[in-house]
Amino acid sequence: MTINRQFKILVIALSGIGDALMFTPALKLLKQKYPDADIHLLSMFKGVEELYKRNADIGKIYFWDFLKSNLLSSLLFVLKLRHNNYDISINVYPANRWHYNLISFIIGAKKRLGHDYNHLNFRSLNFLNNIRIREDDLRHNVEENVRLTSLIGVGNPDKIPLLQIHLTE
Repeated sequence: MTINRQFKILVIALSGIGDALMFTPALKLLKQKYPDADIHLLSMFKGVEELYKRNADIGKIYFWDFLKSNLLSSLLFVLKLRHNNYDISINVYPANRWHYNLISFIIGAKKRLGHDYNHLNFRSLNFLNNIRIREDDLRHNVEENVRLTSLIGVGNPDKIPLLQIHLTE
């Protein structure tokens, strides 16, 4: 018996709105490569949620204020996300905080993408991501995000898509 289910990707955008914006070109490439994938986004800042809530490439947004929530309620929230059985999770660059990598690990995607950082790499728990690329600090954040998605076959295009902002009226 074969069970077909939709391919699921979680974009973990726990840093600020600027870093989340720098992921939009990689998201466009990701959706082009996997048009039928169900792509979700995890955010802890309302500004990031606002930035993505009208983006057609995102199927669902999860918002959790990890900074204002206690450890137990945050852990229970992350464990709920684990039930989504993500195939891939992607830590938006930069994600060199141990909390971000631990959250990615607990969510339990089969493929967890992240960077190996030039500084404080071990302390940031980056080893919890099972697919990593070495940070190139000579590259722009947009390029780092595109390089990260190339690890799952998205490729490095000659022309990177533009940043995307979907505004309300």
